[in-house]
Amino acid sequence: MLARLLILWLLFLPVWTLAVEKKAESRQEGRTEPPPKKSAQEKRVVWEEEKVLEFVMAYNPIIRAQRDITREYTPSSGTLQQVLEHTSVYARAATGTSSVIAEDGATTVTTPITAGIQVTIPLASPKERRDFAEKAMQELAKIEEVQNKVIQDISQLRQYEASLEAEKTQQKFWDSKIDWLKARVNQGFEPPETLWDNVQKSNAVVAEITKLKLLIEAQQKKIAQYAGDQWKVLLAYLAGKGKLPKV
Repeated sequence: MLARLLILWLLFLPVWTLAVEKKAESRQEGRTEPPPKKSAQEKRVVWEEEKVLEFVMAYNPIIRAQRDITREYTPSSGTLQQVLEHTSVYARAATGTSSVIAEDGATTVTTPITAGIQVTIPLASPKERRDFAEKAMQELAKIEEVQNKVIQDISQLRQYEASLEAEKTQQKFWDSKIDWLKARVNQGFEPPETLWDNVQKSNAVVAEITKLKLLIEAQQKKIAQYAGDQWKVLLAYLAGKGKLPKV
């Protein structure tokens, strides 16, 4: 009798085990696990050199002043424009006098007045063309001077940004290595001095990142000053906090 019960138990054991495993799997399928947390990444500022240069050329006070001077020396173009610029009203006394005797015997002496409009329409003289050419060359020289300064400062800003990205990569490396060394020091595989040396190197990288961020902010402000009264708009764009309007 006992042998029969043992045989039946051995026959039904795999079926019962399979049922328990399926029940456990169904419970695990109904359970929802929270998604892994994403590591917070610092947003990288993106700006374009061409837009910065175009904005500066439109609002730089030195260039705008030079353009106003050049515009004043521009020779007149068109008949109407010449008429407006070379028209004058005159009034002058004519020669001789006239006398009028009234009924009561009073005599009035008058001097005739000649009035009119005088129009002179000269062609652009060689001197006008020469003066305009000189002012235009001065304007081009100012534009080139400002452009070269802005391009140099933009290049310096790009160098600071590239160095900052490189230091951030180094910081990630040292953080990972320090975590690895902590575990090995706790397990007795590495001496504590090894961890301390790497922490010092990581702190040096952090200090360099802080310095580069300050240099980038100062360089952004320097470039923004080229835009005159629109410097705040340009500074916000360089810092990734705004867009540049169309010029």
